[in-house]
Amino acid sequence: MVVTLVGEKLAKPGVEFIFYGPADPCRTCKLARVCVGNLEKGRRYKVVRIRNIEHSCPLHEGKVRVVDVVEPAIDIAIEPRYAIVGSKMRLSFVNCNDEDKREVIRPEGLFEGDTVKIVELVGDIECGGKHYKIARVMREKEE
Repeated sequence: MVVTLVGEKLAKPGVEFIFYGPADPCRTCKLARVCVGNLEKGRRYKVVRIRNIEHSCPLHEGKVRVVDVVEPAIDIAIEPRYAIVGSKMRLSFVNCNDEDKREVIRPEGLFEGDTVKIVELVGDIECGGKHYKIARVMREKEE
């Protein structure tokens, strides 16, 4: 679990966001360390708890709230031979150029080479004549 700050409108349990990096005003903000310093650029986060603390912020229409976030499970297409619930693997994106399937071919929040654990199999897709499994995975953080 990570503590961070999000705009009041995003401070609801279950809301997911992708951190794209700090904005210019964040670089001189006294709260930057806890706000953007705890987040990894390009990762997806899910709000799980809202704390009863708020601060003013020039970027978020006035206020930000202190929240706890986690990296949620993300659906991704994988080779069927790796589709074993409970197993861990180093992520390698499948070769598919179908833009309609981009959400599960190269989902935002995961990077090639991430270590992930397969927590559930949720479907199948075809792309370029090949069959893939859609697995729900959790990223394993490297210490």
